[in-house]
Amino acid sequence: MTSDRIRLIVVIAVIFVAFVVLLWPTSEQTYEGFAKIFQRIRLGLDIKGGARLEYRVDVEEGAENPSEVVDDVWTVLRNRLDAAGYTEAIVRKTFRENSSFIVVEIPAATETTRAEKLIGSTGVMYFGQVVDESEVDPSTDPRLRDLAKIKKAEWLPNREGNVWYLVRREIMLIKDLQLVSPSIVSANPVPDTRPGRFGYKVTFEVGSRDAEIFKKITQQLMVPESATGSVTAREKRLAIVLDDVVQFAGYVVSVIPDGKAEITGNFSLEEAKQLAAILRSGALPARLEKISAGWVAPLLGADIVRTSLWAGIVGLILVLIYMIVFYRTFGVITDLALLYNTYLLFGILALSRSILTLPGIAGILLTIGTTVDGNIIIAERIKEEMRMGRSVKAAIATGFDKSFRT
Repeated sequence: MTSDRIRLIVVIAVIFVAFVVLLWPTSEQTYEGFAKIFQRIRLGLDIKGGARLEYRVDVEEGAENPSEVVDDVWTVLRNRLDAAGYTEAIVRKTFRENSSFIVVEIPAATETTRAEKLIGSTGVMYFGQVVDESEVDPSTDPRLRDLAKIKKAEWLPNREGNVWYLVRREIMLIKDLQLVSPSIVSANPVPDTRPGRFGYKVTFEVGSRDAEIFKKITQQLMVPESATGSVTAREKRLAIVLDDVVQFAGYVVSVIPDGKAEITGNFSLEEAKQLAAILRSGALPARLEKISAGWVAPLLGADIVRTSLWAGIVGLILVLIYMIVFYRTFGVITDLALLYNTYLLFGILALSRSILTLPGIAGILLTIGTTVDGNIIIAERIKEEMRMGRSVKAAIATGFDKSFRT
């Protein structure tokens, strides 16, 4: 098979993937007509609007530096939204009536309840000791409630709500230890390359101020891999708790002396991403009182957006016609390349779940303009070489070479 055929197959495959990514129906909503092409592209606040949430920051009395607490709240919320992929969300601080407020605006989040879940509640994040577990709701079983009192622990559900863990904040094996609101420097999903493993794991690093406590906790809870799951190892599990929900519970199989650890469990990529986001986001250093929840309108109305979209399409068609009229065969080739690059760009936007804003649209238009300009330069060079008597093949090769040096 020649290299030209291989290139052609690759181009066709990429076009097919871009079509599938853009046109595959989403589970959230169904679009009709022309908008169906763009249903998988996330639009920013300035185009589509989104959810608006306002909270009052409840700083404890006697706090040494209340402004720093508010700054920390802003940082945690910013991290949570970024970890969820909402990098275009707006988080801003305001001050009025002797109180501090946080306003959050999230693009395309039409349901405020969904936006509130992205931000998370205001509970504390901590590493706790798992004492026991149950698949029966402890609130319906008096024996389980009594066990919690005896063990000085509390029953907490997992994220799915089908398993309850009896968790104690203090690691009470040799010496009582607590690791509340740990400073997580980094947390990332990575492929699990161990033999026989095909999923993902999460690597994370605890900050220097908590690394020594984390080391002591892992020393107390360390269990040989051969013993995991046994009755003797039952109380040697570590739980990651956020907002009174057990995000993960597992065995510690080695001492972690430097704060750098990994969580294994044959996770899927999405599960690993979610757990890493939870670790990175941390807990809020102050309680938040919800003041309002609503919808923020887009900067441009729907009619203006629709009109602008059609104006762009008409402009693109005129450019395509211009290229064909003036450059004939080269114009057709240029138009195909332009359409290919444009569709590939939108396919990448849909696949990466990037958020498209008005500045982003301006950048796309600028990219199309520079592409057309570059192709005109190449076509003119080729025509010039052909006027000098060169063959089509030689003119194309020389024209491209000289154009790239221009």
